[in-house]
Amino acid sequence: MSIEPSAAGPQEHRAARDERPALARAGSEAEDRARADALRRMRVLATSLLALAAVVFLLVHLLTDMTGVWGFVARASEAAMIGAIADWFAVTALFRHPLGLPIPHTAIIPRKKDTLGTSLSHFVAVNFLQSSTVSAKIRSAELTRRAGDWLIEPRNQDIVVKRAGQGLEYVLARVDDTAIADLTRNVLVPKLVSTRKSRALGMLIREIVDEGAHHHLVDLVVGEAHAWLSQNPQVIDDIVQQKSPDWAPRFVNDVVANRLRREVLEWTADVRDDRFHRARQALDAWLVELSTDLRGSTALSARAEQVLDGLLQEDGVVDAVLEIWSSLKRLLRAAVLEDDGPVHARVRALLTEAATRMRTDRTFAQDMDERIATVAGDLVESFGPEIASVISDTIAQWDAEEASDRIELYVGKDLQYIRINGTVIGALVGLAIHALTLVLPGG
Repeated sequence: MSIEPSAAGPQEHRAARDERPALARAGSEAEDRARADALRRMRVLATSLLALAAVVFLLVHLLTDMTGVWGFVARASEAAMIGAIADWFAVTALFRHPLGLPIPHTAIIPRKKDTLGTSLSHFVAVNFLQSSTVSAKIRSAELTRRAGDWLIEPRNQDIVVKRAGQGLEYVLARVDDTAIADLTRNVLVPKLVSTRKSRALGMLIREIVDEGAHHHLVDLVVGEAHAWLSQNPQVIDDIVQQKSPDWAPRFVNDVVANRLRREVLEWTADVRDDRFHRARQALDAWLVELSTDLRGSTALSARAEQVLDGLLQEDGVVDAVLEIWSSLKRLLRAAVLEDDGPVHARVRALLTEAATRMRTDRTFAQDMDERIATVAGDLVESFGPEIASVISDTIAQWDAEEASDRIELYVGKDLQYIRINGTVIGALVGLAIHALTLVLPGG
């Protein structure tokens, strides 16, 4: 009777089972087949050495008088069998019951799977997921420089741009108009209504005046007014005609209209051309006063709040937001789909600039690596046990026998060397013991 439990590999064991929860595969089918073949060969070799020792033991006992050299051979083969059987039992007991017998303290991995998973999880958390360990590894890896080397390649930039476009398209496709309308109506508008807006409006006006940003608008309005009055002189003529008394002679109206037209055109031209015109200064002073009133608790600020709240609560606000959102979606989609467009070109230029700095600016790269290392160290220090629990949680979900087979598939080949070594070492020990018994007194 052979004491080798089975020459079949773990894949054959799994095929013989009925429906079992499938274990996540770490390697490909080809790699698993190669491991199973290697494990099978090592099993055959170890078993062959045991069989050889048994055959030699039987032949020596049956065909010789076990004296002289044959005594050494007999004792060596006997010890080799003992060592081979003992180590076969030890290796087999890790994964299953030897010969199917429920011997105590065998089938260790199937029985202690969850305990081993918890211990392994704790070992990883204590010895690997530590701030000092992770931070030092990240610093030595030079992640920023290596990322720059990867990003400088045009094909990799295309990957980044394409993935970013796909991500944006994914987001846009899943945010519908109803959600935007509900967000505007139920969240944004109530929040704006409950917030004091006149103060922010006053601060904005004061910032515009201080920066002189409103001068462009004044230039546009006064310039257009001057051009329009120049092209439509009859407007002033009609006004004078309507406002003058009926008894006024027509030539008087014409004189007044011409003088008024000339004065208005000269005044608008002066305001247009003179940045320090008194009218502009008066407008600046009025805007400053307006901003002050809006920022304070005045009747003007209160009235402004009422007007703004009324505007925000109009139904047209939601419609306006939806129109803006629709236009923005169209623009973003067009930018994403246009591979040779200005948006893609700009993104590639920014990526090239960033990659060049990551590769050439050593101070910047070291600073970024230090920040990444610090953040990663803080994360593993805070969440190390939770991260490592993935190991114990995953192992706990495995089927016990299938987990045992998978582990044996990965380490079983090396464990067969224990059997081989046990056979060889047993034979050598047998020789040494037999030689010792011969030289001892009474041997």
